[in-house]
Amino acid sequence: MINIKNPIILSLATALLLSACAGSPKHGGIAHGGRKEIARTPFKVSDIKQSSARSQLVGRAYISDYRNHGERTGALIDVILNPVSGTSTQWFNEVCRRGNILTGPMDRAYRSKIRTVKTNQYGQFVFSDVPRGDYYLSARMYWLDTQPITGPVQYGGLVAKKISLKNPIETIDLNDFDRCQSYFR
Repeated sequence: MINIKNPIILSLATALLLSACAGSPKHGGIAHGGRKEIARTPFKVSDIKQSSARSQLVGRAYISDYRNHGERTGALIDVILNPVSGTSTQWFNEVCRRGNILTGPMDRAYRSKIRTVKTNQYGQFVFSDVPRGDYYLSARMYWLDTQPITGPVQYGGLVAKKISLKNPIETIDLNDFDRCQSYFR
């Protein structure tokens, strides 16, 4: 039987408790698993090349479910349309393609250029009245697969691709073929 009033036991318990609290979590408690940190490139509005002509982008967000030979729709998720610039190209290359993390604050002018819409229950999305030009289209899609032995497993992740809006109406889907390897399971 352990006597919790014993000074040695009390000292050990206190030391264990304090050592568990001693480390400060990096990035607000999110473990990034050894991902490389890259300083965010300063944003230049002049990098964005857009036409005065307008376009409408329609599409669907989904992930193929190869196990059940179907699809998992990106229902009620955010789809992001980000104009090509030095800053957005850095995000696409460093985060999506290489799996790194960008550090430093995001410029307000840069943030104001990013458009976001919500998909409907079928994963369909529409961006209306968008200046024609080059963009990065991205979303995060996840689903839980309940397995009898191991329990629920989360699949999916970040999908993104570079697109060009040249016509009055463009139809472009976003799916698992556009997955960001380091942020997709």
